[in-house]
Amino acid sequence: MREVNVGHGTQEVCFDGSNLILGGEADGEIYDARYLISTLLVYVAKSDGCISELESNRMIELLSTQLQIPGREALQRLTTAVMELSDDKDIATRLQHIATGLSDEQKVEVLWMMMDVMAVDEDQQSGELGAITLAGQIMGLSLDTIHTQLRSIASKK
Repeated sequence: MREVNVGHGTQEVCFDGSNLILGGEADGEIYDARYLISTLLVYVAKSDGCISELESNRMIELLSTQLQIPGREALQRLTTAVMELSDDKDIATRLQHIATGLSDEQKVEVLWMMMDVMAVDEDQQSGELGAITLAGQIMGLSLDTIHTQLRSIASKK
């Protein structure tokens, strides 16, 4: 267990497998990689101002197929992510801590999922590219890695 800066104070944090527990093992809130991925997907999808039906459907499909989350639970996770992105000032810090439990390969897989959501409506906005860049940095990916992956998806068009 260690203490980390969260907002204006510190909080105990530990990992239980891939779950991040904020506030200590006994009474803390548990956040896992699925929380991280759901939240980052929503962040990218809404970065152009709204979440399209195509983006919503693709996010649910990705959560269902890639993470084996049933459709109804996937929708609930995405709804929760929308609310937390609007209300939680410390969300970036929490996401950074969760991302430390992912391997570099897993982080690139999450980046590809975000790029997939961005590309589904075939209307990439600069806000979406900026959101993917920031989300990649939150996960600890280098700008070089992020830009390389973005160029890769652009060349496949």
